[in-house]
Amino acid sequence: MAVMPTFVLRSFRTSALALALFSLSSTAAAQVNTEALRREDRSPGWHTNLGVDLGIIAGNSSLVQLRSNLRLDYLTERGHTFFVTQFQRGTQGDSLFLNKGFAHLRGVKTLSARYQVEAFLQREFNEFIDLEDRQLAGGGLRIRWHLTPDPTRKPRPVQLHTGFGAMWERERIDTTGQASDDRASSPLASLVRSTNYLVLQWQVDDRLTLLSTTYYQVDLSRFADYRILWEGALDLTLTKRLALRLILNLRYDSEPPAGIKSYDLEITNGFSYSL
Repeated sequence: MAVMPTFVLRSFRTSALALALFSLSSTAAAQVNTEALRREDRSPGWHTNLGVDLGIIAGNSSLVQLRSNLRLDYLTERGHTFFVTQFQRGTQGDSLFLNKGFAHLRGVKTLSARYQVEAFLQREFNEFIDLEDRQLAGGGLRIRWHLTPDPTRKPRPVQLHTGFGAMWERERIDTTGQASDDRASSPLASLVRSTNYLVLQWQVDDRLTLLSTTYYQVDLSRFADYRILWEGALDLTLTKRLALRLILNLRYDSEPPAGIKSYDLEITNGFSYSL
């Protein structure tokens, strides 16, 4: 019987501990944490990442859950453009309990060691919160507060970023409780929101990274309409190309669609492979 390498055993122990701490019921969160999509530690040029998670339970009960994602990056010395798309689907017997996806395109221009400007486009859907379609277009300023004084040194283990900006948002909600192409039953909402965020990243060691992200998005014409998102992530590098990620996602919407709760909790875990 083969003996597992020590780093693999440690990885599984870390996964088990995190899942034990986060063993809570989950629902599908609507808002996408785009801060988790950033990759600033890669060399200039093109990069591709493809990930697939598949969970299956068979026997007395039947459950299948699939998550797939594709990512493309292009980096230069003064800029970064990336495209990410993700799809999730889950079935229990003949019933569908999860069906959502998104696509995100972002361009980032570095002005100095502290400041960046960026613009983005996004589209998403989530059948189980009655979100048939959401389209976003916006931009803003990103500020890095923890800087390395000597450019030849490695980045500090703890980094802090803040962002301020605005975005146009267009939503189509299904009021029948089921996704439909019938626009007559799906009221449209179009508005401009302020989008602000705070990101804390801790590089524990060469393999383990912890990330905390908080968003606050408010309708600029009516401050009673706002959304708050907090996401905690744990990234564990297993090999040069293989990594484990655990995520806890909490979301609050002050004015959710009719019949939808104001809060969501989502827990995900899986592997990614870099080509």
